[in-house]
Amino acid sequence: MFAGSNAVRTAELMLAHKAIAYEEVVLRRGAHMFVLRAHGFRGVTVPALKIDARRVQRTRAISRALDALEPEPPLFPADPVARAAVEDAERWGEELQDALRRLFYCAVRRSRPDLSGRLAATRHRATDAAGRRDAAALPERLDQIDAWIAAGLLDGRELNAADFQIAPNVAGLLSFAEFAPFIEGRPAAAHARRVAGEHPRRREDPILPDEWLEPLRSAASSSSVMAR
Repeated sequence: MFAGSNAVRTAELMLAHKAIAYEEVVLRRGAHMFVLRAHGFRGVTVPALKIDARRVQRTRAISRALDALEPEPPLFPADPVARAAVEDAERWGEELQDALRRLFYCAVRRSRPDLSGRLAATRHRATDAAGRRDAAALPERLDQIDAWIAAGLLDGRELNAADFQIAPNVAGLLSFAEFAPFIEGRPAAAHARRVAGEHPRRREDPILPDEWLEPLRSAASSSSVMAR
């Protein structure tokens, strides 16, 4: 792992949920790609787990590996229909994770315009066009999370793989000074804090372009009008 990764946080939460003991190996961001390959991993992403002789990467593969290793408490419901719904939400949450990562590196490019920041942004395809699209999609994504909470798919008495996939990314969004005002007070924010806690890095000043926030302002204004 390396610090600050929301994907790593997802894996940590699932391991804690199952009370599985593990040894944490902290890698340096950037160098982690070479270290993982040197240790026999096929991919270059964290989290990366070694379970006996087996190597597992990416959060969705890890959730299934952990359920096979320790069935209780489960990360997926036994009922096939309910399981399919959790799997769909977990997959959707991985897409949210990718969007948050792009937004993060769009901010890195502006706050730390050195070679390392530019290379990381390029690797994650964190272009301004992509970041603007991700920001514009946030109202719909937050509405979807709130709807899943209302339906009981998320934030139930027993947490599932989709909870652990989605909550750390909403916590990450709350760490952005730009986005937090549009998320606070929503069920998605309470769910994120229940499952993942506060994000360790919170920025007090906005970095991303103000015009990227117009879709969020429009959605918030529409919700206010409907509430009245």
